Amino acid sequence: MSTLTTAPVSHDKLFTLDIALDPQEMRPILASLAHEYLGETLDVRHVDIEVIRRRSQRCVIRYRVNAFDPQKRQRRDWGVIGKVYKSHRGERVFEVMQELWEKGFSRDAGDNISIPEPIEFSSSLSTLFQEEVPGLPIKTVIKQSPRPVYLQQLARTLAKLHQCPIIPSKQLTIKDHLLHCHPRHTFLALACPDLEPQIDYIVETAERIEADLNGIKLTPLHGDFHLGQVHLENGSAWLIDFDALSYGDPASDVGNVLVFLKGKARKIPNISELITAFLDEYFSIMDREIAERIPLYEGLTHLRRACKCLRLQEARWQGRAKRMVERGVACIEEMGKNDWQACSRPYALAEDEEWDEVEYE
Repeated sequence: MSTLTTAPVSHDKLFTLDIALDPQEMRPILASLAHEYLGETLDVRHVDIEVIRRRSQRCVIRYRVNAFDPQKRQRRDWGVIGKVYKSHRGERVFEVMQELWEKGFSRDAGDNISIPEPIEFSSSLSTLFQEEVPGLPIKTVIKQSPRPVYLQQLARTLAKLHQCPIIPSKQLTIKDHLLHCHPRHTFLALACPDLEPQIDYIVETAERIEADLNGIKLTPLHGDFHLGQVHLENGSAWLIDFDALSYGDPASDVGNVLVFLKGKARKIPNISELITAFLDEYFSIMDREIAERIPLYEGLTHLRRACKCLRLQEARWQGRAKRMVERGVACIEEMGKNDWQACSRPYALAEDEEWDEVEYE
């Protein structure tokens, strides 16, 4: 039986979703995968299905495959994550995961930093199948125990990706960052005319800064790096979600995650210590000059979050959007100062501010 964890939405773009959510349809498909990866003698009894996240462009599903091994005479359970995409969207993600797996991110990685094993991409189902990784996302771990060691693991995971010898086909530019605003920043300016000068300042300054950035070292980028994208367990880390993987300025991933770290000042009293641990660990591996550009991408993340306020239009959204745009301006103005303390200083939050990670859609 399928369990939905989000409100039902139209899935016209996901033409195979009805099949992907049907246990009877999926049992023989998952049984075939189980025979290949776990053993040909397994008898797959049934499949439990749970929707983890549902969007217009994709749906993430957890499959619990319940099987019996007749040779060992014991029950065996297998966790598989399926990502259903609209047509022609998922195969490239699968190929990128295969490349990462082969370039140092397999489960046998000596540094204990890996990714979910990519199992198969089914073109007929437009679905990517990957192993379900253990552990908890860092955003959950630090709520339970806000220790610097977890932020050091986060930093090492990001640095390993930035040092990985792959060159994704898509380069992430300032224009692409602005296209990730949903709705576009121009609509936010129309909805909140008093914010238009500040929005224009963020956009125009970001474009000018990019034009002056010559010769910086580009790296693989996660593209949507936040505290939910790394799972931890017993000293091991798993990096997940490669839909936005691209090539560009590594400062963009750092800037994005810092926005969410700095936004946890009210919930985590020692967040300054955690931010410092993250930055110190990251820059013990990566070039310190990357830090000079972090405020640029913090500013763009604030603008994206302000646009999300317009999209959702929750109570007092205009005030929240205004504060986010103002923070975006403040971040852009930090460019060139190379102020390490400002880079690690949490934000002063209003009482009604509740920050959480957001994904690109």
